[in-house]
Amino acid sequence: MKAQQITFNNFFDKIFVISLFDKTERWKKVSKQFSNRGIKVERFVAIDGRCKDQGKKGCLDKLKTFEMAYGVRIPYDKRIPLKELIPASSVTIATILMLRQMVKKKWKHMLICEDDIELTKSIKSKFEAGIKELGKKKWDVLYLGCGGTCGNIGISHENSKKKKLSNIAKSIGEVYVDDIRDLRIPCEGYCPPISDHLSWAFSPGGGWCYAYSLSGAKKMLKLIDNNAAEHIDQLLMKYTENGDLRSIAFDPPIVMHEKLEIESDGSRKGSDIPWKL
Repeated sequence: MKAQQITFNNFFDKIFVISLFDKTERWKKVSKQFSNRGIKVERFVAIDGRCKDQGKKGCLDKLKTFEMAYGVRIPYDKRIPLKELIPASSVTIATILMLRQMVKKKWKHMLICEDDIELTKSIKSKFEAGIKELGKKKWDVLYLGCGGTCGNIGISHENSKKKKLSNIAKSIGEVYVDDIRDLRIPCEGYCPPISDHLSWAFSPGGGWCYAYSLSGAKKMLKLIDNNAAEHIDQLLMKYTENGDLRSIAFDPPIVMHEKLEIESDGSRKGSDIPWKL
């Protein structure tokens, strides 16, 4: 009897794309990419945490509103500008809401993507191969695309004719990549391979397309404890580094972030949600 083909929609119970309500062009672009590959996704209208034009009072009002509306805590650290804290918190709140829904409805696997991603050409075949290799291995978080240290294939500190200088090199030193959109750095032995398509993630940065298992969702909610004061990417990185989460990554990534302009301090130019590499 022929084994059932593994697809995005029969492996994931839900696939969400987080998108701000006014970013309609981004949503059209990313949804078309999924549609062209026969993958059904749902738009999760992002919580709008932008407040840099509203002054301190406007930002504080938004913070209090978020706490009451979503049942979270956002401790205010005066060392962090409100115009950075509130947008970062809004992403974490959105993730908390999706995780709560996942646990309530007992979804086995849920995929969360941002709207400024680019799917690789062979994503369907590589996804199926990776999931087959995953087998019954226990995992909490599965990255289809990430930055930081989450794999070694296609990246190196050594230059070659086939590789290009990474566009994040000016903030982290010389790193050469097969794909200019690759935002990873070599793991230096900290990301042991699992199989041909998968490696353990050591310090994954940038969660632009990643999945939770049901056990991972329960664990993450317990770890966050409704504290939405940190960006979800930083939380995932921290909990993976200290061993609270078992995180695995496709190596190389099968979902890329759109090409970024990175400042010398590692910050992303023109982002609605401030972050640094």
